[in-house]
Amino acid sequence: MEDSIKLKLLLILKNRGSITDLIKDGFTYGQIADMISHLVEEGYADEIDDQLQVSEKGMKWLNIEFKTNKLKGSESWIVPEKRSKIPQVDKNEVYLPNRNELHF
Repeated sequence: MEDSIKLKLLLILKNRGSITDLIKDGFTYGQIADMISHLVEEGYADEIDDQLQVSEKGMKWLNIEFKTNKLKGSESWIVPEKRSKIPQVDKNEVYLPNRNELHF
C-alpha cells in the first residue's frame, strides 16, 4: 500500500472522516475494506467496541510522516494530491498540460 493512501486512511480513521475521496480516486468499497483490514493486521489501526481507531503504532507513523514531509496546519488533515503534481520546469518555460490528463 502506498504511503499516501495509508496516510489518507489513517487520517480518515483519526478524524472520523468520509471515504468519498477514496471513492473519487477510483477505489471500490471492497478495495477500501481490504486496505482497512490490512491496516488492522499491520497494527496501524485497532477495532475497539465495533469502532475503528488509529492505534499507537499508527499515531507514531503519522507523526513521523508529518515531520518528514513537513506537513503543518491544514496539511495535517488534508492529504496533498500527488497525482496532479508535475515536475518542476524552468521559470521561462511554458507548460501546457494535456487536457485528458487533468484530474479536475
